[in-house]
Amino acid sequence: IVAPEAAADAKHPSKLTPVVASKVDEAKKADPAATGDSGGAYSIEGLEEEISGAFRGIAAATRKMAMAGKKAIIAKGPAMKQTVRVVGENRPLAFASEGAVAGESLMPKAVYYGAWGLSGAAVCADIYTKYDDAPEDLKNSTAAYWTCFHVPATLVVPAVIIHQVVHAVQHAVEKPKGFASRLPPRAKTLAPVAAALVSIVPVVPIVDHTAELVLEPTLGKYLGLSFEHDHGHDEKHDSSQ
Repeated sequence: IVAPEAAADAKHPSKLTPVVASKVDEAKKADPAATGDSGGAYSIEGLEEEISGAFRGIAAATRKMAMAGKKAIIAKGPAMKQTVRVVGENRPLAFASEGAVAGESLMPKAVYYGAWGLSGAAVCADIYTKYDDAPEDLKNSTAAYWTCFHVPATLVVPAVIIHQVVHAVQHAVEKPKGFASRLPPRAKTLAPVAAALVSIVPVVPIVDHTAELVLEPTLGKYLGLSFEHDHGHDEKHDSSQ
């Protein structure tokens, strides 16, 4: 066993007496990590270096993927940009996920997840289009705002509300009273889906408009953004004076 002070001095052989030096050599041969030797298989320095290297690798891979995506769009040229723009401006595509939530009990899993994928693609296309159209100094702010808008207003909140509609109607037809008790079994299966699909009509615009009212004067103002309907209101106000 090597005393702690001897282990600390192992890196400075000139400080060791011949007896202690021989003990340190024996300890190194038996367990290199015990004396803090850099060759220790489980040294803290080696572990830190491995973790640091892993994070550097992840960061480099992320940058490479982002650049590859940007280069792909540039390489495809105007046709690719136009396709992305058409998908992004086709707003109903972004709400395919709501239809998937409404009809989940009747559709195959592949269709269900495909609808969510379509919504995600439409949302990403809309964010990219708005980013591309924004002034150079507001591009990042524009992308951040519309990401914060779409995630709750397009994907999360409407889906949660529609899911609750499905659940409520299912509960009503499983324990029916009055008119619902006379529904045939097939109608009881379709009733939750039909109710959820109908609820999309009021839910989507209400959530969308509410998100605008909340985010535009708060996050939008903080990021230094202006919005078309704000300009229209200002112009109308100015012309009336």
